[in-house]
Amino acid sequence: CVCVWQVSAWCGSLTITVKTFGSVCQTCSPPVLLSKTVLLPCLFTLRPSAGSSHEPPRIKWTKVWGQRGSDGLQKEQSVLVAKDNVKAFQSRVSLPGYNENRYNASLALSGLRSSDSGLYRCEVVVGINDEQDTVPLEVTGVVFHYRAPHDRYALTFADAKRVCLENSANIATPGQLQATFADGYENCDAGWLSDQTVRYPIQAPRPGCYGDREDSPGVRNYGNRSPDELFDVYCFAKQLQGEVFHSTVPEKLSLATASTHCHSLRAQLATVGQLYLAWQAGLDQCDPGWLADGSVRYPINVPRKNCGGDEPGVRTVYNNPNRTGFPDTAALFDAYCYQGTDSTEVDTASFLQLSLQKQCLLRPSFSSRC
Repeated sequence: CVCVWQVSAWCGSLTITVKTFGSVCQTCSPPVLLSKTVLLPCLFTLRPSAGSSHEPPRIKWTKVWGQRGSDGLQKEQSVLVAKDNVKAFQSRVSLPGYNENRYNASLALSGLRSSDSGLYRCEVVVGINDEQDTVPLEVTGVVFHYRAPHDRYALTFADAKRVCLENSANIATPGQLQATFADGYENCDAGWLSDQTVRYPIQAPRPGCYGDREDSPGVRNYGNRSPDELFDVYCFAKQLQGEVFHSTVPEKLSLATASTHCHSLRAQLATVGQLYLAWQAGLDQCDPGWLADGSVRYPINVPRKNCGGDEPGVRTVYNNPNRTGFPDTAALFDAYCYQGTDSTEVDTASFLQLSLQKQCLLRPSFSSRC
């Protein structure tokens, strides 16, 4: 039999059901953060039959995902095949316990990407006998670009860390940005990262976006910068602890009335990080709405006409043609509200007041509330 188990905070307890043959356990796997390393366990007791050769076991890991087609099958992608010391796999995967114990097929997967989420099947063949079982993997967390309310490249390193925290996130690490780039992310705006370097990811090099890599795709790196220099920032939001939902009224909402409206629904205005996590989880709404920082955005998972472009993503409504500036706080839009039980979340009422004060200082002629 193949013995596969996982300990999960979601499950409440560890449940392992071992049988002599066939499937061995029911598991509930906790999410693992983007760019981290995970060990997908697979220990087996299958042994060669008497009189058979003593060749090492053949181990194969396969990723299974997607909806079943008309043939009843899901999509599959080979991850790793191992026999003796010969392995055929990408540089991110290994069998760390295999050399010492040929019956330990646990798979280590590093530099986790969002696209790594799925079901992983461990197959073991010893002689003419074979066994298999599956381990689920959910990679959580999303990297997003953030720009100051009034202008491009206006954040010191301290400002960058602060605005990420205000938006239910932390400043992203280089590894998190690299993992997001590997999944296809591109943005031609230099932003702070947690190691005080400034970088940006480019898939299609072009004038103004070459950086230090010229015409090669990759993450551009300006190196370590003085903390007083001004750039944008890349933030990383870990996991949504509640629900983000779209709401509106017939006459639409200003920033202040949007906050009041969410509170009337026993919720609060969502932060940018919360909206990105909801988008990553599938939220799709082609209606611009206020967020807690005073920005107006909307999440698109199914690109379509009049919804901001051909690629999935969170769209931002800018006040100026050069893609800078938040809308006037008196402008009328919908709202994105957040309802959750996490006591560590930002107090949106106080954050809203801070957002209004900041915008009044930056644009005193834009609102009668200043």
